[in-house]
Amino acid sequence: MCASIESKKRRLMELVDLSFEPWRKAAFYSNDEAVGVLTQLYQRWELHKRVGSPLDYATEEELDRLLVIAEGIEPENMQDQQSKMLIAALYGEEVLESIKSREKKRSRGFMRILKKMFFLE
Repeated sequence: MCASIESKKRRLMELVDLSFEPWRKAAFYSNDEAVGVLTQLYQRWELHKRVGSPLDYATEEELDRLLVIAEGIEPENMQDQQSKMLIAALYGEEVLESIKSREKKRSRGFMRILKKMFFLE
């Protein structure tokens, strides 16, 4: 089991921190779920006087969640992330949140149309 956890930590570091693709890192570290898990890990690390690394305090389930996020980052996700970072940098977080909100509304409307077309409602 220990070897499994250590191999998961190594895999995660290879995918994110040791990656030569800066947008991969940006996409991972701006993922809300990843940030939530990492925040908990940093809190545990701080409680233990910063001994080791934050990943040393991850459960296997947390490592699995982080790996799913890291492995799911594809080049098109990185392009999307790059666009969102640029919008936030140029126009601010409020504009970015407004765009995200409109995207969600559009997506819900599209799903409603599909359901009606296929008589799922």
